[in-house]
Amino acid sequence: MLKNYPATQLFLLSSLILMILLLITPLVREWYIFAAVLGSLKFVVKVICGFFLFFTVIDIIDGTQLRKPKH
Repeated sequence: MLKNYPATQLFLLSSLILMILLLITPLVREWYIFAAVLGSLKFVVKVICGFFLFFTVIDIIDGTQLRKPKH
């Protein structure tokens, strides 16, 4: 189903990475260096996730425009 939407695949993959980072955060909060690195990684993944979400919306709009019958 998602084979035709590579941006959606990348969005879901980056969302999964973001969820993993969010779940790891409370475990490494005691180690300040790792917490700082993890905080910056979360920001980078959020930005990448936003770009992939934008491209996913463009893919979906483009896919619906191509399916409209032309007269």
